[in-house]
Amino acid sequence: MKHLLIAAALGTLTLSACTLAGNPIKKDVTGQLRGFNANQNLGLAIVGFNNGQYTADGTQSQVIDKFLTGGFALDLPTNLPYGTYRVIVFRDANNNNRYDAGDTVLSADNGKRLVYAQRDNQFVGGTKAGWNLVNPNGNVQTTLLNNYDLNAL
Repeated sequence: MKHLLIAAALGTLTLSACTLAGNPIKKDVTGQLRGFNANQNLGLAIVGFNNGQYTADGTQSQVIDKFLTGGFALDLPTNLPYGTYRVIVFRDANNNNRYDAGDTVLSADNGKRLVYAQRDNQFVGGTKAGWNLVNPNGNVQTTLLNNYDLNAL
């Protein structure tokens, strides 16, 4: 019984420490992680190709600890160009908590796209101004951007 109480106390301390380490506040997009190995120094980033320009934004990247949740929550930035994006899992080669040159993408493309629109129906019919999730079957989520599951390559 004593060991269970110690484990519970340590679990609470670990969860609290993660909140202090920069976990997402708004939790704009969420999903499950499948097939990733632990201790690979994993992070999340948003990437896209819009108007002939490649955008990779890791400023909101979150460190993934699959032992705590098995999933992720990510805050979406509002300072990116309007367009279509996807979330990737990457190995942070230089430990700077950002996605940049030299980092390896470890997630498969799930076919879902995050659409950042300036106005309703800008890129895809049914989208609203702001962030939207467009599923491979064409369904659009405009408020709760969940089930953005990521699988390892």
